[in-house]
Amino acid sequence: MKTTLILGAGFSKNSGLPIQSEIPALLTKYKENSNFERSVSLVLESFMRDVFGFEKDIYPQLDDLLTCIDISTNSEHHLGINYSPVHLKALKRLIIYRIFTILEDSFTYSKEVEKLIRFFIENRLEYTGFLVLNWDTVLEKYISAIAPKAIIDYCNGGRYLTEDLRFEEKRDGKRKVEILKVHGSCNWLYCDNCRILINDTVSRVPNIRKVGFKKSDFKLFDEMKKVTDKVFFEDVRCFICGDIVSAHIATQSYRKSFRTNSFPSIWDKAEDMLTNSEKWVFIGYSLPQADYEFKHLLKICEHKLGHKKDRRLSIDVVLFDSETTAMRYKSFFGNKINRIFNSGIGEYISYLEST
Repeated sequence: MKTTLILGAGFSKNSGLPIQSEIPALLTKYKENSNFERSVSLVLESFMRDVFGFEKDIYPQLDDLLTCIDISTNSEHHLGINYSPVHLKALKRLIIYRIFTILEDSFTYSKEVEKLIRFFIENRLEYTGFLVLNWDTVLEKYISAIAPKAIIDYCNGGRYLTEDLRFEEKRDGKRKVEILKVHGSCNWLYCDNCRILINDTVSRVPNIRKVGFKKSDFKLFDEMKKVTDKVFFEDVRCFICGDIVSAHIATQSYRKSFRTNSFPSIWDKAEDMLTNSEKWVFIGYSLPQADYEFKHLLKICEHKLGHKKDRRLSIDVVLFDSETTAMRYKSFFGNKINRIFNSGIGEYISYLEST
């Protein structure tokens, strides 16, 4: 049976990463590490206070932060007199940098998650595809530990960065794991000029250089004018045209951008994977309203060849103590749902081992 594992933030939560609702409280916590990190925290804190009235422990939601920034920058409007589109674009780079840092620093290895991934990698790799809605590389970390010689294929048409900082167009190997990341990934870099995507699966580019900081970004805010270390201004250059490359993600907002070169092809691949699977397994995904485009894709794939298949689509849902989310799935998929596991990955592993 062809199976697609659909992984949400709850999957990564098992490895110590915060879910989206927990991220705003962490954006301003990096004040002890260095002057640079402290400056970033102060800028973000000022923005949340000025625009969202932030005080004490009541933080704006991440999708509200990013949606307001995206709409203002796309329409070339201010968010108050102090936050022009230029300021807002710089702020978005600071937010993305800080989120990447949080994701990287929070990871802890989980034996339970390892056991789950090992089950599919060692027993059913030929029939399994992974569709990930997160930016993090949690899944890739487990795959690298379980099957070091396995080749990760993002199916995004990008080139792969190697250990010696060269680029591979294709990756060959006996064991290939397809991972479709429909919202992008924190280890992807994109060239706006020649539209080349670079997959840094070997983690050679540090976060500070991924988001495309500019010298002008640090001159916009009083808290950052003292940042002069040239390491913050070093660009990552495209190996084809020499232009600056930077992070390639769709931010958590109601104005996600899927129009750039790679996203349409990834979504096409996702449609093929979902359509041709007989089983979908959702792990730690809450089916949020903000993902209305992805939810629509699910409905398309559920029905377009349903009348041609001998076997009806079967859906498993793995959650942790969330009756509200369970009801959301029931109202969206109805009798297509096989089972809902509301006690987490451990309960689902026990089920797999018994079947």
